[in-house]
Amino acid sequence: MIPVIPEALTLPGRGELEKAKADLEQRVLERTQSLQLSEERLQMALAGSGDGLWDWNILTKEVYFSPQWQQMLGYEINELPGHISTWESLIHPDDKPSHMEALALHFQNSQVPYGFDYRIKTKSGEWKWIGNYGQVVTRNKKGDAVRMSGTHKDISDRKQREQELAESLSEKNVMLQEIHHRVKNNLQVICSLLNLQTQSSDPHIIEIMKESQNRVRSMALVHENLYKSENLSKIDLENYVQDLSKNLLRSYHSITTSTKISVAVPNIYLNIDTAVPCGLIINELVSNALKYAFLPQQQGEIKISIFKSDDQDMILNIADNGIGLPSAINIEQINTMGLRMVMALVQQISGSLSVNREAGSSFTIRFPEQV
Repeated sequence: MIPVIPEALTLPGRGELEKAKADLEQRVLERTQSLQLSEERLQMALAGSGDGLWDWNILTKEVYFSPQWQQMLGYEINELPGHISTWESLIHPDDKPSHMEALALHFQNSQVPYGFDYRIKTKSGEWKWIGNYGQVVTRNKKGDAVRMSGTHKDISDRKQREQELAESLSEKNVMLQEIHHRVKNNLQVICSLLNLQTQSSDPHIIEIMKESQNRVRSMALVHENLYKSENLSKIDLENYVQDLSKNLLRSYHSITTSTKISVAVPNIYLNIDTAVPCGLIINELVSNALKYAFLPQQQGEIKISIFKSDDQDMILNIADNGIGLPSAINIEQINTMGLRMVMALVQQISGSLSVNREAGSSFTIRFPEQV
């Protein structure tokens, strides 16, 4: 019997097979040409950028180092063994820990970038700064990394410029420290000259000279704190206000033996253009409180606080538990030298002043944070 082949199972003819073969060959050719074009573009991009290429088989520990990778370090093409141990032997000892840490983190999670700067030993024995960037490109079914590729970029010029900039900044910082130190010393000389002027029998003159000394000291303290600080552009206000308070207590020791000053300035930093006016304001208001706020033998307390409000304004508050500001004093029409100076300084920092006369005196100055 002759088997009957259903029409659905009819084998294609020779012509159809030839056409299918030609279509397949055309698709393979197009795919091959596309890959070749991509490879050429990659090579041109790497050649143009001067970057080297590496491709690491993590299982066999074999590494492909492109010609640019090797020439970047002064080697001839194929002079370096294509093994991970070759790479590891060239890394600067101080940079190995950070390299291994970055590699371990990237192995665990490919979303964690694998990119960092490190030093590689060249053929001549010198150390060259390299920017290393890579990515795990293949993982097995368990999720373990099995292949990784990346690029090497010579960043020696950039590192040299960074070093020169760091040295330049260091020199400028030294100069600024010296300037602040000299300004502080000059202000101290002024304080000493004013002290000589206090050798007078006139109590009024002595008081004027003492007030002037305290004002100059408040400015000198700003420069002293700045030249001692690592940040020469902003002052740690807590340390500054603490020092200023101690100076004022020493200055008025004869009348303030039972008075205490508490300071609450949590992590506030101001630049010198704002710190100096604030210091003078604190000096004037605290000096006034020490001289006039308390009755004899009263346990006086002065509180100084500075904080940042919700709208990012700075709030300076100076309060005491003394007899309170006399009702005759109109804050809008001030005749005393000290309070006139306070108002002028508040305007200088674009601030506003309010006074609360309940339970002593409380002065609140609100001003924008200077950047």
